[in-house]
Amino acid sequence: MQYRISASCLPFRWSLVRNLLIAASVTTAIANPPAFAAASSRKSCFSSSAANSSSSSNSNSNSSECSKMGDQQPGKATGNAYEAGSSSVAFVTTPDRESARKLARSIVELKLAACVNIVSQVESVYMWEGVISEDPEYLLMIKTRTSRIDDLSKFIRENHPYSVAEVIALPIQNGNPPYLDWIAQTVPTKAESKD
Repeated sequence: MQYRISASCLPFRWSLVRNLLIAASVTTAIANPPAFAAASSRKSCFSSSAANSSSSSNSNSNSSECSKMGDQQPGKATGNAYEAGSSSVAFVTTPDRESARKLARSIVELKLAACVNIVSQVESVYMWEGVISEDPEYLLMIKTRTSRIDDLSKFIRENHPYSVAEVIALPIQNGNPPYLDWIAQTVPTKAESKD
């Protein structure tokens, strides 16, 4: 890491580019798992405990393979493996920090999401009413259940300062099992919500 430069040394534009590259790499890593996480390797470590219990020798070898890799088996708290796409990341832009914080806090308080990251200093270039515009914005990265995206979109439309609010959701195909379990435990399903 000798080539890593402190953020305070970078000019504003370079900081913006760095933040966007980080956000893009996180999104890409979530949507496209790396080659070493191919289905064949996931099968041995990420299969459900019910499937592993059918063969005790198979179960022991799976556990030792996972511990060698340093991975925790998913669904340990719930007993189920993560279902790809059951959680999503939604992206929303806001015009200022105040509206970003207000939306983020309300979303988490209403349990529409487990976590909202606020990324500052995003510059958006877009076509609006026939004119190309460039504006500084704040980006919300919202982690929630896929089944709650419609509720989240409705809430944002009703509370966002823009007349046409951006809400774009991408399914999470893979990730850190304890984190994905935490999202599922934090955000209630529609049936459990208090609407």
